[in-house]
Amino acid sequence: MADKMTKKELEQPDEFHTIGWHALQYVLEHRSKLYAAGAVVLLIIILSGGWYFYRSSYENKAQSLYSEAYAAYSVPDISEEERRGAYLKAVEIYEGLVKKYPSSHAATLSFYNMGNLYFNIDNTEKSITAYKTFLKRSGNNDILIALAYHGLGYCYEGTNDYDNALKSFETSNNRVQGTRFEYINYANIARIYEKMARQKEALEFYRKAAGKISDPLMELLIKKKIAALAP
Repeated sequence: MADKMTKKELEQPDEFHTIGWHALQYVLEHRSKLYAAGAVVLLIIILSGGWYFYRSSYENKAQSLYSEAYAAYSVPDISEEERRGAYLKAVEIYEGLVKKYPSSHAATLSFYNMGNLYFNIDNTEKSITAYKTFLKRSGNNDILIALAYHGLGYCYEGTNDYDNALKSFETSNNRVQGTRFEYINYANIARIYEKMARQKEALEFYRKAAGKISDPLMELLIKKKIAALAP
């Protein structure tokens, strides 16, 4: 049988009620501070929710413009003149997007696409600027970084800036090891070395490209290059 409680024990307040009483006293004595703290917490919750919905709406509007620009030039079977017009229209939309929604993810992607489009309409200076802006804003592990450097390589090659073209293709190649882009960059590096009259390095990289190619036509072209440069 359980021990009976003594009269003294019955007259003493139990621990739960004691803690509860002290807690009530604390609330009563500090209620103004607690009300203020509660208001702050509520404000933080409201602001966090508001910011979330604002950013969601912001990104959705930016994405809508991005899709509109992409659709403008993703049209098959059109003439070269029509294609150029489509590129110009898309660039205009992208430019508006990055001005209106500069901190959006879509704006970052827009700079990459503008690099491609400006290159296609022979505006190399703006293409370089767009690619560089994209690279400043993009993450570290994005495959588009490799493609942006790839595009920069072509831009610099087009302006006969072979040193920067070589650096760009090399940087791109460091990010695409083990992919089908690897042989393309090897071939690009070889071509730049050839233009720099550095035959030994050109031959080395043409051979590297040949070892990675799966396209029979490209393989034939590379082998012809190797045969022409080989001592």
